[in-house]
Amino acid sequence: MKWYDHKAIRAFGLLAVISFCLVILSVTPLLAAGPTKGIKPQNRTHLRKGPPQVPNAQTHPLHLPSNPPKLVTFDPVSQQENPITSKWAARKTAAPAGAVSHTAGTCSSSTIDLKVLVISADGNESDLPAIKQALDYLGVPYTVYIASQTPGALTPDKLSTGCHGYYQGVILTNGLLAYYNGSAWASALSQQEWTDLWSYQASMGVRELSWYTYPSPDFGYQWPTSAIDTSQTPVPVNVTTQAQAAFPYLNTGNSIAIQNAYAYLAQPLTDGATTVVLSDTNGNALAAVRSYTDGRQALSLTFDSNPYLMHNIVLSYGLVNWLTQGLFLGSRHVYMSAQVDDAFLDDSEWIPSTPCGTIGDNLTTSYRITNSDLQATINWQQATRASAVSANTRLSMAFNGYGTVPGVYSPDTLTPFATTNQSTFNWVSHTYDHTNLDGMNYADANTEITKNNAAARHLGLTNFSKRNMVTPAVSGLTNPNFLQAAYNDGLRYLVTDTSIPAYNNPSPNAGIYNTYQPAILMIPRHPTNLFYSVSTPDEWAAEYNCIYASYWGRNLSYQEILDKESQMLVTYMLKGEMDPWMFHQINLRAYDGVHSLLSDLLDLTLQKYQQYYTLPILNPTMDTLGLTVAHWMQYTNAGVTASVIPGVSITIRAQRAATVPVTGLNIPGSEVYGGQHISYVHLAAGHSVTLPLI
Repeated sequence: MKWYDHKAIRAFGLLAVISFCLVILSVTPLLAAGPTKGIKPQNRTHLRKGPPQVPNAQTHPLHLPSNPPKLVTFDPVSQQENPITSKWAARKTAAPAGAVSHTAGTCSSSTIDLKVLVISADGNESDLPAIKQALDYLGVPYTVYIASQTPGALTPDKLSTGCHGYYQGVILTNGLLAYYNGSAWASALSQQEWTDLWSYQASMGVRELSWYTYPSPDFGYQWPTSAIDTSQTPVPVNVTTQAQAAFPYLNTGNSIAIQNAYAYLAQPLTDGATTVVLSDTNGNALAAVRSYTDGRQALSLTFDSNPYLMHNIVLSYGLVNWLTQGLFLGSRHVYMSAQVDDAFLDDSEWIPSTPCGTIGDNLTTSYRITNSDLQATINWQQATRASAVSANTRLSMAFNGYGTVPGVYSPDTLTPFATTNQSTFNWVSHTYDHTNLDGMNYADANTEITKNNAAARHLGLTNFSKRNMVTPAVSGLTNPNFLQAAYNDGLRYLVTDTSIPAYNNPSPNAGIYNTYQPAILMIPRHPTNLFYSVSTPDEWAAEYNCIYASYWGRNLSYQEILDKESQMLVTYMLKGEMDPWMFHQINLRAYDGVHSLLSDLLDLTLQKYQQYYTLPILNPTMDTLGLTVAHWMQYTNAGVTASVIPGVSITIRAQRAATVPVTGLNIPGSEVYGGQHISYVHLAAGHSVTLPLI
C-alpha cells in the first residue's frame, strides 16, 4: 500500500493589501493499483494566492523653492542635432565660456562612463523608487546622490576629471530639487552646484531628465494653468509625432492615461527650442525637451510617479533610452511564461454552492481535463500565436506521469490525445505522483524524479528537459534529501513562490541559488488568484468572492475578476519581469466548449498589453529561462563598468566573469529587439574589451 496526499485549502483573512491562503494537508491511503476517480495524489501545504490588486503609493504636489536656481548657459560646445533622436557622436570639447575648472582646456576627445547620476533632494520623493525600479530592471548602473544630506558637495570633481566624464546622463527627482528643510521649501543644490552640473552637461553632451517638474519657461513651458489630482480625473496623453522615435516600443495609436498622480497642465513655449513629447487634447505639454543654446537638452515631465503607476511603468524605458542616447549597459525584454500544474491529474473543484470557509478536504467533486478541453486549449494557443506580438506563446505543462498510467483514470481521453499533440506544449516535471517533498527521504525523492523522467520518455515528450522541475506545492526546497537527489538526477532549475518573502526576487529578475545545493537555481514564480480549484466562471466568482468580498466591500462579477487579475499580470509584463506564473490544469476546462478561465485571463492580459506595447513577447522554456536568469545575476554581480568615446569606441570591463548585455551596440551576432541592437559581450574575470561604435 502506498500513501498519497490530496488537496485541501483554507482561506485566511486579508492582511493590508495582500491576502494569502494557507492550504492544509490531509493524507488518504490508496491502493497501489491507483486511486479511484476523484481521489488524487496531491496536496497544497503552503500554496498561496496572489495579491488582489497592484499596490499604490501616494504622490504629492510640488512646491517652488525659496532659492530657485538662476538658469545659466554657456557658449556652444557640443551642439546636438536632434532633441529626440541624436546619439553619441564625436563632439568638439573646447571649454565653454564661463565654465568651471573641470572643463578647462581643450579635449581632442572625451570619455564618458556608462552610468547614470540620480539626484534626489532628500530621498523621500515618491518617484525615486520608480526611477530606481526602471534602472534596476534594465540593469543600468547608477549612483543616487541625496543632495540635502551633503550641502555644497556636488563639486566638479564629483562629475569629471579633465576629459573623463563619470556619468552619461543625469536624472532629477524633481526639476528644482525642492524639499522641505524644516522651515521652508528650498532647492537642495546651491547656485554653484547647479552651475557646475549644467556646465558638465554642456561640455560632455550629457542629457538631463527631470522625472517630475513644475512647468516654467526654464523647462520650455508657459506657467501652468492648473494643477490636478488625476485619481479622480485621469488625463489621457499621446506621444507626439516628433517624439515617437524615442518610444519605438509603444503603440502610439493609443493614449496613455496619467492617473493617480498630481499633474500640472501648461502650454509649451513656441520659441522653437521646445519639443513636445506628451500632449493632451487641449494642447498642454505634459512632457517636453528643452534645447539650450549651449547644446544641453533636458526632458521634463509635469506629473508625479511611483513604482506602481501604469504611466510610469509604460514610459520609463523610453525615458531612460532617451537619456542614455540609445546606448547603455543592460537590456529589456518582455516575458509571459504560463506554467500549468497537475497536468494528467485531477483537481478538487469548488462548485458555486460550496459554503465559504470550506477546506479542500471537504470538496466533494473534482475535475480532470479531457481531450476536448485540451483541443480547445490548442485552438486558443494557435489563434494567439497568429499575432506577431504573441507568436511565441506556448503553455508549459507541469505534469505528473502517474496520471497517465492505464486504469488510474477511466475512461482516459486525455493521455492519448496529449501524447499525439505533445509538441504543441513545453513540458516540465511536477514529480511522478505529486507527493509533498518536504519530509521525503533520498530514495523516495530519487524515485519521484526518475519515474517522471521515464514517463516523459514513454510519452515521447520532445519539449522536455530533466533539468527542470516544479515541485508539488513548491515543497522540498529546504529538504537536503530531496535536493541531493535532485542534483544527482540532473535537476538544475526549480521554482519558488514569490508570495513568501524569502522566496521573492532578491532584486529585479534575480533568482535564488539553493542553500543546500548551490548548483540549483530557484526561479521565483508568481502565484495568481486563478485558483487551483476552479474551472468555470461561476466557480471562480464563488470562491474569489468568499475570499475577497471583504477586501472589495462587495462581490465582484466574473468580468471584474478578470480585469483585476489581468491588470496584475500585464503589470509584470510591462515592467520586464521574467518570473513565470502559476496555474493549474483545471483552469483549462472548456467551460462553453471554446473558452477556459485561463484563456479568458490571458486573452484580456494580452489585449491590455497590446494597448501599450508592440514588442514581441518571449516565452522561453524553463531551462532557457533559468539560464537567462543565471546570466542576468552574473552580470549584475560582476562589477561591470563601461566607458564610451563618442562616435569612436566602447570599452567594457568586468571584475568577475560575465556575459554583459549592451543595448545600442551593434556587433556581429547582436540581437535586434524592438528595433534596437543588443549585444552580449563575454568577459572573463578582470578582463576588458574595446569595441568600435558602428
